[in-house]
Amino acid sequence: MIEWAPLLCFLLIDNATYAYTAAFGVVVFQVFVSYVQHKRGEFLEWPKPLEIIFVVVFGLLTTLAWIYQESVETIEEYSGPAINAGLALGFFVSWLLSRPVVRGYQVDKLGEERASHPILVHMASWLSVMFTVVFSSIAVIGALWPEGDWTFLICNLAVGGAFLTAYKIYPAYVKNHTEEMAALYADEIAEWEAKHPELNFDGEMA
Repeated sequence: MIEWAPLLCFLLIDNATYAYTAAFGVVVFQVFVSYVQHKRGEFLEWPKPLEIIFVVVFGLLTTLAWIYQESVETIEEYSGPAINAGLALGFFVSWLLSRPVVRGYQVDKLGEERASHPILVHMASWLSVMFTVVFSSIAVIGALWPEGDWTFLICNLAVGGAFLTAYKIYPAYVKNHTEEMAALYADEIAEWEAKHPELNFDGEMA
């Protein structure tokens, strides 16, 4: 969850321009730290898609806020939808490129070979689609009704539900229905097992 730390800047800093700048600084620092960890062998994948997404989104917001300071209130009003739209686009593009955001964390946790198991590939793909839909939806809602209290509530409930699904509900579902899911991907799993006879899929890997 530490990768989402840049968003805390908006809770801690009132000035929008400074908040964007701080968020951009935090994510650049995260990219540097993850690079060091990657070189030390702690992370297998670098840079991670989410890091790239945040660099682009917060880099653009920071640039716009400093260049168009007279319009910073307008930028601030629509920055929430802009961030969510950027996240939706980033999740979608990474999915199209067959490197879903979730997959990077699977690789770091399990290794490239284990993370290539068809069930885990399915999980990463499905969760990417889910996050794309959620972030797209709340981006549209936030853009159309930027100041509604109910907008804030709905968006936070949607994001909270997505994270709960990604980190708890769906992994638990996979663990409890491993055999049923394996039947859906029998051919792909047989091919994976032939390539990796030394590895066994464990529901706990999800």
